[in-house]
Amino acid sequence: MGASVDREQSGCDEFDRARELLAEFRDEEALDYFELASGRATDAAVRASAAAFVAGLLLSAHRPWEVEAWAEIVRENAPRPDLGDFLEAGARLQLEDREGARALLERVEDPTDPWFPCSVTAARIARAHIAYLDGDVETARLEVLATFEMDRYAPEVWDAFATLCADTDFDPTEAIAHVPDDRTLEVVTALRNSAPAGVDKIAELIWARNPGDARVLALVPRFAAKLECVRAMEWSARMRRIGMGRTCPLLDRAEDQTVEPMERVRACALVHAAFGDRRARELLERAVPAVPDAVIAPAVLEVLTIAPALADSAVATGASTPDRALAIATALFERGAPHEAYSVLVHGLSMEAAEFLTTDDVVRLLPVPVLHGLAAEAEERGEEDVAGILEAVAVVAGES
Repeated sequence: MGASVDREQSGCDEFDRARELLAEFRDEEALDYFELASGRATDAAVRASAAAFVAGLLLSAHRPWEVEAWAEIVRENAPRPDLGDFLEAGARLQLEDREGARALLERVEDPTDPWFPCSVTAARIARAHIAYLDGDVETARLEVLATFEMDRYAPEVWDAFATLCADTDFDPTEAIAHVPDDRTLEVVTALRNSAPAGVDKIAELIWARNPGDARVLALVPRFAAKLECVRAMEWSARMRRIGMGRTCPLLDRAEDQTVEPMERVRACALVHAAFGDRRARELLERAVPAVPDAVIAPAVLEVLTIAPALADSAVATGASTPDRALAIATALFERGAPHEAYSVLVHGLSMEAAEFLTTDDVVRLLPVPVLHGLAAEAEERGEEDVAGILEAVAVVAGES
């Protein structure tokens, strides 16, 4: 939902304060004040609008299960049920109840409200979204473009553009060309809760037209951390160049535990290699233990390749079980680091859990060439017992 705010006073202090907070992108605080306003406002129109804002913010936060009750409050206080139906339809879409959403949208004609930013355009875009979900992408695309010609700065239109950009080969270049610089803020504001990959494409075009655009940079924290690492790094670099290093999408991605561990590891390595950010080490040490056993060795090698200075942390936190240690030892040996590989091997074999390793386990984790190579490393160190064990396992592996 858009964050455009009519500055006219409503007569309800909580409602007016909520709109101020929303304009500052302080959504959680705004939500609390809108909830208060929905119960305290003496004007039914303000109560309806406050409830609509609550529903809109809940949809933006992907909390659709809470929306129906607020949509009902809108219907109870508004002169028409359209806005309440529209908001509930949005919730049903998020809950994957497409038919329920379709039924609600069919009876929506005019969901406009004196305070909440919604319009006939929003209803058209919602129906286009249903067509898109039905697999009729071309109908959806044509409807969005037709709506754009009628209402070029509607938040719903730009949100739809972002969806098309994220999921299809839709090119937003022509649409951006129609946006003058003095209307850019409206577009940027409309995109703050849209599909990150689509926002990235649109924001890049705006940025290319005006590098350093502060309006785009204000939007970056909303989407860039959700992009794959290399792209997040590009936006991070742009922010750091103007002294905004504390707001780093790549670092946020490294810290986000909803991101898969391997991607978090990659983000840590890149943020250290690209920016020398010392926060990367601590975040790496949190991410590596969560990497699945099957990819722990590639994860360590990726850190070694991108940010060698962090390799010690990756190895130390990654080699947490005998199996993981042996897998890492193999990767290091094959990478041309026999000394480090041997140290990790010994670390793994010294764990209490190593007594449960079978010969088959060792052979699975240490290929024959690696066994021979690590045996030679053991001999050089004068550790004949270890060398003998490794060679014996290599013989068994060669015979099997």
